[in-house]
Amino acid sequence: MRARDHFRAHGRKAVNLAASLCDELRSFEEEARIKNLGLGGACVELGARSTAEPHVGRPDALVLLEVIAPSLWDPLILRGRVAWSRRVAPQQPMRVGLRFEHREQGSLFALFQLLGTQAFDG
Repeated sequence: MRARDHFRAHGRKAVNLAASLCDELRSFEEEARIKNLGLGGACVELGARSTAEPHVGRPDALVLLEVIAPSLWDPLILRGRVAWSRRVAPQQPMRVGLRFEHREQGSLFALFQLLGTQAFDG
């Protein structure tokens, strides 16, 4: 599929939020920055020295994204799958595209509220 043929069901908002990324078994956990966020997914940037590549470098890998935002009482934990991952050069940060799998209405509503707060603040 050509890049221009791709579309998203939900828009994304440019953000700069602290987060951590791990798998369900917590066999790895990495600090991350969320670069864009929407109801359907996110683009997450890992550090240049990230060791998560074996875990998130393959499509459909199941991950948990823990979002830390000033407008939230507790971190928001979102379940998702890796849609793509890319590292331009060895010393550059790795970027990972996630598509969320919402199983609980509460986390979806909290994400909706977070996006509304970000729109108001930003």
